[in-house]
Amino acid sequence: MAVTRVLLDTHVLLWALTEPEKLSPRARGLIEDLKTTVLVSSASAWEIATKHRLGRLPEAETVVHGYQNHLAALRATELAITGEHALRAGSMRDPHRDPFDRMLAAQALIEGVHLVTSDPAFSAFPVKTIW
Repeated sequence: MAVTRVLLDTHVLLWALTEPEKLSPRARGLIEDLKTTVLVSSASAWEIATKHRLGRLPEAETVVHGYQNHLAALRATELAITGEHALRAGSMRDPHRDPFDRMLAAQALIEGVHLVTSDPAFSAFPVKTIW
């Protein structure tokens, strides 16, 4: 079955924008494929801005200040956080506590998409991943 819609984990989004050589060949191929609908959670914008403000992502300044232009360059569609997403993220019994990861997992499950990530922490969630 061909994957036609994917949700990018925040680190994958940053790598796609600033260091595409860090992407796996499969991830890069999916992101660059014109047939793939690339989704980026609004939680990723929140995570990037928060970590940049805290000094944990100083290199993300250009991404923070040109976020919408960067999404357009990737042909990515922003996936807003809905009440359904928030309720699912907050209700999951999985032990992983990171609120950003919980939101991405909830969105991937509800939207029925694969999450593009290299983060093994997502194995705690019943979400389909690609790397």
